[in-house]
Amino acid sequence: MSKHITPAQAAALIPDDAVVSVSSSSGLGCPDLMLKAIGERFEAAGHPRDLTMLHPIAAGDMSGIKGVDYIAQKGLLKTIIGGSYPSGPST
Repeated sequence: MSKHITPAQAAALIPDDAVVSVSSSSGLGCPDLMLKAIGERFEAAGHPRDLTMLHPIAAGDMSGIKGVDYIAQKGLLKTIIGGSYPSGPST
């Protein structure tokens, strides 16, 4: 049995009202595929809802790494707390 799961499988484990922390430095180390999977799950199923996201440093940048743009959806986020945000054209 593999100890690895896909981003979609990991996103399916996040319950509504969870607190999720993202550690990255702009585009460096940004869990882009994970954030994308969370956004895609919400678009398809309406869950997880009302997340509180903690971002000590920006998650994403203006060089093609979308980061927080994947989760910037009404209903998905309740609160986002960040030390900084992407400096590029974010939604």
